[in-house]
Amino acid sequence: MNRGVRCAVWLGVAGWLLLAAPLPGSARTYTYKVKHLHAVGGCQGQLIVGETDIRYETDYRDDARIWVYSQIKEVKRQSSTRLTLYTYEDQTLQLGRDRPFDFDFLDGSITDELFNFIVTRLTRRAEPAAAEPPGGRYEIAAKHTHTFGGCQGTLKITDTHIEYVTKHPRDQRLWKYLDIKRLDQPSTYRLDIYTYEDQSLQFGRDKVFHFELKEALEPPVLDYIRRHLSAGATP
Repeated sequence: MNRGVRCAVWLGVAGWLLLAAPLPGSARTYTYKVKHLHAVGGCQGQLIVGETDIRYETDYRDDARIWVYSQIKEVKRQSSTRLTLYTYEDQTLQLGRDRPFDFDFLDGSITDELFNFIVTRLTRRAEPAAAEPPGGRYEIAAKHTHTFGGCQGTLKITDTHIEYVTKHPRDQRLWKYLDIKRLDQPSTYRLDIYTYEDQSLQFGRDKVFHFELKEALEPPVLDYIRRHLSAGATP
């Protein structure tokens, strides 16, 4: 083989290696054949874990799902081949309890790499918020818990009011700070808003709105709210 031919071969090999190698910073995706467990039986499909979401693709339309990470409450590795995703989706037959999805891996196993990849993307592990909100307001994804179940939406916190935006018209609210009696924060991911809104069926007791937060309510945000509460809705 002459020198020119050898150079051509090596250039061809080098070019193939460059094309085969992943680009720096390219999005990672993990794909597994899984069985989604039902109360009785189950269905098979593909679990696709990506940078921004987790997808379950199956021929059974009612079971297909796409969850962005903010819609996943918790993840547990029950065994080396069983993964459970706890979501904010209600279970109608279980009085609105948050719905878990159990998956058995039919090829491969739940490695530390895969598990850590998911856990580090859950927004409940978000970094602390800034002392003052960008654009004049904070927005926190939340679930308004009802006596049974709840509805999902967004809490918008500004210097004049707190608004809860949801697709359920009866649950939408906008409270000026004068309309709020007090706040309680039972935990980092819970917020209770006590308002002056009467509950006619509970003899006029102040109405409390309980929210389960999908992102941590950091102390600077809570201080921001309390500062405006004490100021009496003064911008």
